[in-house]
Amino acid sequence: MSTFKIGIFQFTPIKKDVQANWKKIESATFKAARAGAELFLLPELWATGPLSETDKYLAHEIPELLYKLKILAETNRIHIVGTLPELDIENSGERLFNTTYLIGPDSTFHKYRKIHLFGPMKEDHIFSPGTDPVAFWIPIRETELGLGLITCFDLRFPELVRHIVCQGVDLILLSALWPVNRVHHLQILMESRAIENQCFLAGANAWGMIGSTEFGGGSEIIGPRGDILARACNGETIILAELDMNEVHSTRQDFFTAHAPRSWWPKANIKILDLPSLNIAVKRRRKAGQKMVFTNGCFDLLHAGHVSYLESARHLGDYLVVGLNSDKSVRKIKGQGRPVNSEAMRAQVLAGLAAVDYVVIFHDTTPLNIIQNIVPDVLVKGADWKEKNIVGAETVKDAGGLVARIPFVHDISTSLILKSN
Repeated sequence: MSTFKIGIFQFTPIKKDVQANWKKIESATFKAARAGAELFLLPELWATGPLSETDKYLAHEIPELLYKLKILAETNRIHIVGTLPELDIENSGERLFNTTYLIGPDSTFHKYRKIHLFGPMKEDHIFSPGTDPVAFWIPIRETELGLGLITCFDLRFPELVRHIVCQGVDLILLSALWPVNRVHHLQILMESRAIENQCFLAGANAWGMIGSTEFGGGSEIIGPRGDILARACNGETIILAELDMNEVHSTRQDFFTAHAPRSWWPKANIKILDLPSLNIAVKRRRKAGQKMVFTNGCFDLLHAGHVSYLESARHLGDYLVVGLNSDKSVRKIKGQGRPVNSEAMRAQVLAGLAAVDYVVIFHDTTPLNIIQNIVPDVLVKGADWKEKNIVGAETVKDAGGLVARIPFVHDISTSLILKSN
């Protein structure tokens, strides 16, 4: 069958009362399941409400809650989706994430860590940002359903939703804590994301006063043509809608806008700039409020260590500038046998990486002149460098910037590759 029923529970989470909120969810889930819902969407941080820095202890109650959700999902043969605070001790040094969980029958389990944290509510002081968009497929009777997960502030970043939809998903699920004074933005943005991506979108928002903030409700289920299939009124309520997944295909048959970037995808050669051109680009992007990350190196034989390092650097800001040692500069540092690849070839390969936004070639043995010209917001080097030895660190810190040291994940280098051959 191509249709299935989805439900949303719009309610007012009681701040810091996990057990009281659980009772509300348990009761609402039974009602939604009896009404035929196979997927049930909850607001952001439904078990705790918004957190402050002193509320992190509540994350210790979440493992037991996840187990109870598993039993609830199994008992009602329903998939339950919503965000909870996740304390990652083993892998992340006790970092807290705002994590959306999907828990369903037959041990179905998926999660997404919120990427865009909302600074005005100091969410970035409490949570660490996720880094990975999530798309996955769950079994619904005789077929499978493609789902993408986003959380609240993520909705304002259309490129994230487009990336998820381009993986082939049919339905975007949004959990939100969206204040009442901007609830019209929520509804416009939800409808826009559905229309531009020609997919279903369901958004669950909290409603009512939680602490000192009033949340606006406005939960909706929207079709791929932008039609409102269900909309919550004010107050605590469950809304339901029957989705015909064939509608995604038929909408795209009329005209297709949900494809991945094609002819306008940025080409490598336009990312390679001289210093005056880079200065102009940096000034424009700084005026637009974007944070620039800078790193440098020879990048002679590009390997997995380089790629993971550059990806990690790019996560620290809005765009990444790579200073590339020229052939003359490499010879001064490495000797006459290097580089293996010319500066033009090395620049082209670097610029072809998605993590790299600009490449600038320099002829000195250090990139100090570039750093003093563009003054990065974040200066990145490998963790094997002591901060006092990082060229340009003083310039960046004096301007209020950050110096970051990133470990290499892979124990490999161009020199090791050449020795092994």
